[in-house]
Amino acid sequence: MSARYYWISFIVVVVLTVVISWLRGTRTKKEFFMIMAGVTAGLVCIGLLLVGLGKLLEKLGIAQSGFLL
Repeated sequence: MSARYYWISFIVVVVLTVVISWLRGTRTKKEFFMIMAGVTAGLVCIGLLLVGLGKLLEKLGIAQSGFLL
């Protein structure tokens, strides 16, 4: 995978973290990093769900191999 995708993922996580922190009015570094961990975990879960959905559709014969990639 290209380094560009890592940078895009990093920017998305930081932007979402800053927006959520601003909306919640967080003040400490611990709160900020807890939100960042939650955002990262959420994005990982979404990614894994998409990969799982692609594998399921492949097994059912609805989609071809590499459907989501």
